[in-house]
Amino acid sequence: MPDISLDAPALPSESGRRLHAALRALLSPGIWLVLAVQIALVFSMQWRVPADDASVTQVLVTLLAATLLMLFYYLQAGAFHALSRGRNTLPVGELIRSGKSVFAAFVWLTLKAGLLLVVAINIFIYVAVLVTGADLKTLIGTLAPFFGPAVGILALVFVYWLPWVFLRQEFHLFPSLKSALRIARARLSHAAFPALLLLAPIIVAGLLPDRSPILIDLLVSVVSGVMGWIAYIYCVEVLQDQPPNTGSAAPV
Repeated sequence: MPDISLDAPALPSESGRRLHAALRALLSPGIWLVLAVQIALVFSMQWRVPADDASVTQVLVTLLAATLLMLFYYLQAGAFHALSRGRNTLPVGELIRSGKSVFAAFVWLTLKAGLLLVVAINIFIYVAVLVTGADLKTLIGTLAPFFGPAVGILALVFVYWLPWVFLRQEFHLFPSLKSALRIARARLSHAAFPALLLLAPIIVAGLLPDRSPILIDLLVSVVSGVMGWIAYIYCVEVLQDQPPNTGSAAPV
């Protein structure tokens, strides 16, 4: 499918930027491909193999999940990179081509960010155990319901992180995180739109019963994914309208 022109005005209004981001996400075949692979990955990881058929089938399921995970990372990197290069919709061909140059850097950045998050969580739990005196199992059970909202708030705080990374090609962890926090603080008065996109799906998912029908879970996953991409596009276009930061920081 050819790229669909959605060129925005040189200086779009805030409402115009929001509408443009939503249309760009909804009309991009590449984004729908990423969402399809993401949903397939989620369901493959939830696939339970019967105990009496856990040999070859288990290996195949594991290989399928690993393949989908790598494909998802590749397509996600390609989408992030391609969407930061212009203002039009994302065709599938451009999505696949764009992943080649940034895939390795994106995976390495993700691994570093994941390690930093794990260290921060472990420090928080250790301090909480010392302060409260509760045992680890009880504390984790108490904190578990707050995990989803905490992830949503963290995503909102660093909502400009990946847009900054791919727009400026800044794949060093700490400089990019610092820049993302600076931008989020400067645009605090405009945080309602990203907050709605990132937090609303988490709130809705938290209101669903534990064993909701698979179609409901699928719908929530699709809507959540689309809203996440709208937030990314919105933030990318905000940064595209700003002059690049001429300051330098030590790479990490």
